[in-house]
Amino acid sequence: MKNIAALLVIAFLAVMVLVFVTNPDLLSKIWLYLIGFIGYVVVLIEKGYKSLSSAFTFSKEKTKEAIPSDPIKPVAVLNPISPVVEKNSEISQLEQKIKDLEFRLENSKSDTGTALGSCTLTILRYLDDGETTLGLIFLRNKFFAYTLEDTYNEVKVAKKTRIPAGVFPIDFYRIETDLTKKYRRIYGDWFDYHLEIKDIPNFQNVYIHVGNTHENTDGCILIADGVSAGTSKSLQYSRNAYERFYKTISALLKSNEPVTIQILNEDWFERSKLSPI
Repeated sequence: MKNIAALLVIAFLAVMVLVFVTNPDLLSKIWLYLIGFIGYVVVLIEKGYKSLSSAFTFSKEKTKEAIPSDPIKPVAVLNPISPVVEKNSEISQLEQKIKDLEFRLENSKSDTGTALGSCTLTILRYLDDGETTLGLIFLRNKFFAYTLEDTYNEVKVAKKTRIPAGVFPIDFYRIETDLTKKYRRIYGDWFDYHLEIKDIPNFQNVYIHVGNTHENTDGCILIADGVSAGTSKSLQYSRNAYERFYKTISALLKSNEPVTIQILNEDWFERSKLSPI
């Protein structure tokens, strides 16, 4: 195979020599062609180099133009701790207000001489936006959780009206309703029967239970560990608060201790004419 290739190369060279000997002008033409081709390649390389060079220079000039002659003045950086401090301040103020309410409940009485903190539970309603009522619930005069109810209606609107203010007993609703069975499936062994607020004029089957908005209640009281008092009023972390509440009140009822709840409207400070005991 190698011998054949060598013979072909020798034959090609012999033919080329014969051609150049018999046609000397052809050699000069070929050299001119090769020189012209090489020159063309060189020109292309030069043009390419100039294009790249000009593009690079233009980019530098644009970058320089983009940089202002005057250095940018540093912007004042806000203290990152400030929002945290402000939030902590708001929380501290809220905690202080709750402590003040706890003190008033424990050490005040109404104009009738009844101690405000005499009931097991007390709900202080503090906001009604015409759709939702928000409140605070206290257990033995200590803040326990937030509450949410329907709004006030002078004439009761079924499933859209909160219960009236007053003092009422609380006990188990010892009937196995579909809702009772549902709660047992969800919450397991610690739930027996619903906790019902009894003896309410013109109301029945009013429970304290889980929920987040007024859409989750038909006149009942919802309970939770968090509240959102923005445009749309709602509760947060309701399930945790309800379990804690249910276990506490259930234990009292099972020990045969009477449980009562006192509900006070938004104007309770002024209306009750509070005075120290």
